[in-house]
Amino acid sequence: MGKNSYSYTNEDSGYGFASWFAGLVLGAVGGLTIGLLTAPKPGRELRGEIGEKARQLPERVSELVDDTLDLYASGVNYAQLAVEEQTMRVKRAVAAGKLAAAKKREELDYSSSTVLPFQHH
Repeated sequence: MGKNSYSYTNEDSGYGFASWFAGLVLGAVGGLTIGLLTAPKPGRELRGEIGEKARQLPERVSELVDDTLDLYASGVNYAQLAVEEQTMRVKRAVAAGKLAAAKKREELDYSSSTVLPFQHH
């Protein structure tokens, strides 16, 4: 196995979503700020636009959180359905195996109880 510069462990998974979300929010705020500051506008207009965007930020973050939670719930639901489907397949396979074993046992019991004319007890 080659050496990786980063090794993913279970300890990292607890911080994955929080780090991703924090990075997303910081990136969005930073991008918005840089975009507004580099736009060719007068200072008063720029300050007004920054203020307006700052007032809209909580609503946008709320929408992003709602969308993320919906996506997470959909993923969990899909995983539950997949597990249930696999469980049913295994149960059907086990039931079919039990039925086949019972039939074979019955065949063996029947063939051992049948005495052919040339066999002696």
